[in-house]
Amino acid sequence: MRKLLLTSTALVAAATIAGSAVAEVSSSISGKYIFTYGNYDSGITNSGASGDEFYNIGLINFNFTNKTDSGLEIGMYSSLEFKGTQNSDSDTHRIDEHHLKIKGGFGTIQLGSDDGIGDQLTRSASDLIGKDALNSGELTSFHPGATANWAGNINASNGLLDDNADLPKRDIDDEANITYILPTIGGLTAGVSYRDGGKNTDMNDDITEVAAKYAFSSGDVNGTLHFGTSTTDSTTVGGTSLDSQSLGIDVSMGPIRAVFAQAESDTTAAIKTEITDFGIQYNLGNGLTLAAVQTEVSEPGGDSETLDVTSVSATYNITSGLDAYLTYHDYDYENGTSGGTDDDGSATLISIVASF
Repeated sequence: MRKLLLTSTALVAAATIAGSAVAEVSSSISGKYIFTYGNYDSGITNSGASGDEFYNIGLINFNFTNKTDSGLEIGMYSSLEFKGTQNSDSDTHRIDEHHLKIKGGFGTIQLGSDDGIGDQLTRSASDLIGKDALNSGELTSFHPGATANWAGNINASNGLLDDNADLPKRDIDDEANITYILPTIGGLTAGVSYRDGGKNTDMNDDITEVAAKYAFSSGDVNGTLHFGTSTTDSTTVGGTSLDSQSLGIDVSMGPIRAVFAQAESDTTAAIKTEITDFGIQYNLGNGLTLAAVQTEVSEPGGDSETLDVTSVSATYNITSGLDAYLTYHDYDYENGTSGGTDDDGSATLISIVASF
């Protein structure tokens, strides 16, 4: 009887300890599915090319967090992405981004293939639109048959480098990197990221990013100041490094939010891309939000290419977890002396977004 009692007590104690250990770990799965119709009206004549397209993308996000007795928080994040167009054979599936996070009184360390601190803390007026903004990635698919239009010239060799002012393309985007974020002091959040280019002799293009965000408030006004900078080393030893910088302010008062941002980046050692974007968002209530953004991109001192984009959008929350987006972009691309083709056109996107 005594032996049975001790055994029973030990089992209860073991179960209690195990249960306590399990309680330290939390996990969550979330998802998002986006279905978009896009109509692209290029200023370039495309014989036989279709100007519209269906486009879909899905995301499944996995989060795991372990909070230790010492107060240390250890987390793992991974995002599975699948997307495609009307041609099912072209559908793609991949792990979009993932990282390991270690957080404590010393700050936060993030290890993995995810966005660097420059992307995390800088701001663009395109953020006011959200889905189907210039920096959302969808517009690059809407240039059927027109390889010389503005979408084709973004990131082209010696072309315009980017189309929004958060931190132009010389940033760390879902690449293996180490990010350290300092503990927040007052309204200040700051950090640094480092990506190693690789081990081969032609892979010396390491990237170092430093960024900061400062939150402030005055009466009914709430705002944040944003700064980011990145340096990309030359692929060859002794070569010239390429730099990017971004400055922005994001201010909200009641239903109104406004963003102004400026950025510049070395396109080559001798040529820069300069970007300015500004916009305003108004929440009308009852689930409806309107936004308008003006984006200006130029390449002074190079081929003098320019891109001006006026974007307007309406977002409507149909019900919990279901939103509708209508976005219109009117653009004017001037090739300067680049040898490209001028393009004055528009893109209209309608999206349904379900969140889980």
